[in-house]
Amino acid sequence: MNVICRMLVIMLLTGCASLRVKDTDPNAILPEAYRGWNRAYRLENDAATVIVVPETGRLMHLGLRDGVNVLRNDPALLGKAPLEESTWTNYGGDWLWPVAQSRWPGLNKVDWPPPAALCDAAWDAYAWHEPDGRQSCLLIRYYGTPVNAVVMRQFTLDPGRPLVTVQQRMVAAADATVPLTLWSITQIDSPQQVLFPVRANSAFDKGYKVMMGDAPPGPMTDCDEVLSCDLIKADLSKIGMDTPVPWIAARKHDVVTVVRASHPFSGEYPDGGCSLQLFAMGRGKYAEIETLSPEFDLRAGESLGNTLTIELLTCHPGMSPCRLADRLRPEEK
Repeated sequence: MNVICRMLVIMLLTGCASLRVKDTDPNAILPEAYRGWNRAYRLENDAATVIVVPETGRLMHLGLRDGVNVLRNDPALLGKAPLEESTWTNYGGDWLWPVAQSRWPGLNKVDWPPPAALCDAAWDAYAWHEPDGRQSCLLIRYYGTPVNAVVMRQFTLDPGRPLVTVQQRMVAAADATVPLTLWSITQIDSPQQVLFPVRANSAFDKGYKVMMGDAPPGPMTDCDEVLSCDLIKADLSKIGMDTPVPWIAARKHDVVTVVRASHPFSGEYPDGGCSLQLFAMGRGKYAEIETLSPEFDLRAGESLGNTLTIELLTCHPGMSPCRLADRLRPEEK
């Protein structure tokens, strides 16, 4: 990271514990090995285990304490650095892209694979114990043109619950030359079901639009403005939703992963108005549950961010879709 970018990070994070964290700091969480990578940070409480791998720039393990990892890890890529011959290293896990896919043809002439400007790379990282008992890990990466920004994701594990707060922020080192977004992807290993809200007055037919494939990933159950998608026999597909209350959940057996996004700014959402997206690989391999912020432009020195929460809940595997939907709805305030 160049000197200007480091100064921007310091300006943004002045006063935060992360600036003081070194491996010799008594509050530091020391790196450990994880599945072939030599430097990974484990955040753990009595309820959950979280492991962040800076070399992949991703959260790679999320599970109940002593339980299975709900995130997919590609076994062929374990322990490997980003592929030099490719702009896309599909490690799995949870990550962020700063530019919406609908903008990629302007950078790459095609919308897949990701353009070289977004290629995978190692991130800087620090991890520490907060005074209140929480544990945090900060990932930092500088993206050059056209993003021209430092991107940060701070993962903080609740002291007693299987709940991770992800604070995301971009700070511009120079004027961005393309609209930016905080597009977060959580790749779930072999989920049976995905649930998400839809708007009664959605701009999309049935509350969603098909972005890839000829149909939704699998059969849908309508649960009063929440749809449940059965992925057991899903085909390769991607859909987008325009809900103003962005949350999306995936169930794998008796564990439900719920991602909720809070955007403290307004604007037009990417990809034709999508605040949520669901990608199903098909044949039960994996699914990606995705949240997108409104798009924004940054000038040098400006910054913008949002907050996600990722929570693990347990349920009976045979719970009906609509009963599970009722449990996942945000509480009325």
